[in-house]
Amino acid sequence: MLSLREFGFTYRGSDDLALTGVDLTLHPGEAVAALGPQGAGTSTLARAVAGLLTDHGESTGFREATDDGIGMLGDDPEAQVTGLSRTVREEVALPGRLIGLPLQDCLDRAAVSLETLGITALAERDLSTLSGGERQLTALASLLTLHPGVLVLDQPSQSLDHSARRRLARSLREFRATGGAILLTGHQHDELSAECDRVLFLDEGRLSPGGPWGPASEATASPMLTAAQLDDHGIWDARRGAGDEPKAYTTTSGPATSSGTSPATGPAPDPGQEVLLRVRGLTVQRDSVQVLSGLELDLRSGKVTALLGANGSGKSTLLGALAGLVPAEPGASIGGPGGVELAAAPAHRRAGHIAWVGQDPGDQLSASTVHAELMRAAPLVPGGRRLKRAERHQARSQRELDVQRVMEMAGLTIHAEDHPYDLQPAQRKDCVIASALLLNPAVLLLDEPTLGRDAAGMARLSHLLRSFTSGGGAVLVATHDQRWAAEVGDHQLRLVAGHLLPDA
Repeated sequence: MLSLREFGFTYRGSDDLALTGVDLTLHPGEAVAALGPQGAGTSTLARAVAGLLTDHGESTGFREATDDGIGMLGDDPEAQVTGLSRTVREEVALPGRLIGLPLQDCLDRAAVSLETLGITALAERDLSTLSGGERQLTALASLLTLHPGVLVLDQPSQSLDHSARRRLARSLREFRATGGAILLTGHQHDELSAECDRVLFLDEGRLSPGGPWGPASEATASPMLTAAQLDDHGIWDARRGAGDEPKAYTTTSGPATSSGTSPATGPAPDPGQEVLLRVRGLTVQRDSVQVLSGLELDLRSGKVTALLGANGSGKSTLLGALAGLVPAEPGASIGGPGGVELAAAPAHRRAGHIAWVGQDPGDQLSASTVHAELMRAAPLVPGGRRLKRAERHQARSQRELDVQRVMEMAGLTIHAEDHPYDLQPAQRKDCVIASALLLNPAVLLLDEPTLGRDAAGMARLSHLLRSFTSGGGAVLVATHDQRWAAEVGDHQLRLVAGHLLPDA
């Protein structure tokens, strides 16, 4: 159906080969995964297969494809919908409208795609209310309405919870059963790559052997992959320690408690650990839906709390409400360090106590270089007090030292003069995390920080969080990566039906 032979590519303005000597063939009904660390060329390979590189540089070798059509899902979960539709149903039906299909045919195809991916319940939802994972599935449903012969999926698992990944894997099996072919690229090995017939490793733009079983064109089947192989190629194994099916949870009318635990705090805490954020009675309602219901939460000094939950369960809403970005119902109490009450404080006042890093780093970046972004990340002095000339010089010198420190912590030193949008998605997130650290907050709120990370990026993130908590800070991090949550989290909580429950 599609093949690349001795394919190479160089981006315009660059002297370095992004891809070199790539031989890849996709057969009907086959799924192939190409995995590699950040910078290896996985996204470039995906675009090459999809035929989207023509205007971006020079290619060598050969690309051959049938006329069955190719659909591609990109690696940015926040850029997957068009913005031309209001509801999920309209968005999924839109591709057919754009190629001139009758309206009813478009709606019929949309209904099938939504059912295939298990998201029929989202059909009438406004796109603006979707979580990142729900947007990802909506974008894929749109692609499926075009009935492509080949699907190219760049990091399709990011933003998806465990159950959603399993549903997607089942849908892709059905797609392959009709003769469709799939190329999956990314930095992590998970439920979807484990379903592939072959797994290739991409290193510095070249497809490497899949192990001792043969050349890359005959790469190993995914069940034969070992932890050592993945580690050697810098790939994060999200499946190790992830557990089996998610547990079944039940909720009551109020916050869950059990013997030996406090509401939403896990095991009984060390009395010496200061509570840096105490939340009581937090309720958030959006339109007619109560997303959060009377939540109680304590975040303590020196601790990382991992927040788990299904797509659309309200994890981003909870973080946004704590940061003052999502309106909460009256009556909630949000106590910061020293007992300061923050529930009535606007977001910019809370930022000195609680720093928030959202799911889409693009919403929090504005400067033309990483260095400039960090230099302006926070006022030179708290409260914006006017400085004398000598004080300004001293404050700027101190800021420069602080910026160099956080760039080193986040692995951004070599990217200081790069535009933030020229960075990999995970590096853009690191830039925003570094900006948050410059606020010197007591509490750090992180929304899906593991998206798009390879093994080195995951290790760097874990080290950064531990450095922050070792200094006395507290972290609340929303994630779908169960393995990482178990490794980095002192406590694990799960958001179910608007309530926080301990995740045993």
